[in-house]
Amino acid sequence: MAKRKTTLYIDDEILMAAKVTAAVTRRTESALVEDALRAYLGVRPGQDTGTDLQDLMRRLAERHRGREVSEDAAMRLAVEEVRAVRAQTRSGRSQ
Repeated sequence: MAKRKTTLYIDDEILMAAKVTAAVTRRTESALVEDALRAYLGVRPGQDTGTDLQDLMRRLAERHRGREVSEDAAMRLAVEEVRAVRAQTRSGRSQ
């Protein structure tokens, strides 16, 4: 499977926790992030990614009252989900 370099902006505390976890588990930071994304998205290693992405889009659509949505709308929903989780994580830390 092809890999692509990307730039992400991540909370400093989360990044530090990821670095420590990667070191302790003797994995690269990239492997740790990829594993976390796969777990969150429900995509298993070795599966055909095109099929997995289509399945992900269907699952996201089903979560939102079963409405049929375009791939672009499903991607927007996925981004909203990530932002909601981040906001929840931030509010949990501030308590």
